[in-house]
Amino acid sequence: MKSKLMYGLAALLLAFGLVLGLSAFKQSAPNKKAPMYWYQVSYDDPVNYPDGYIKSGTPVYDHAEKEQVESPCAVGTELDCLRGFDSPITNFPDGTLTENKIQKPAN
Repeated sequence: MKSKLMYGLAALLLAFGLVLGLSAFKQSAPNKKAPMYWYQVSYDDPVNYPDGYIKSGTPVYDHAEKEQVESPCAVGTELDCLRGFDSPITNFPDGTLTENKIQKPAN
């Protein structure tokens, strides 16, 4: 009777250990809603930057998740208004096209 109880307890401990061990290696989904550094895009140099750029000395417009950023742009074309970066820009001017952008709303 005592050995059956010990085998049962050992089986439970082994099963519990396997569950914990396997869950420790489970990959978590990346946080897509991380705060970003948002900069206003300028279009005043179309020869060198036809897709717009971040001017030298441009301050961070906002540091927030995309959904929380209030666009400073009026209704207009679908040009990029703000571009978001994972970290502050250190090299200006910056013509990097990012997938994180807020465009001017369409009419």
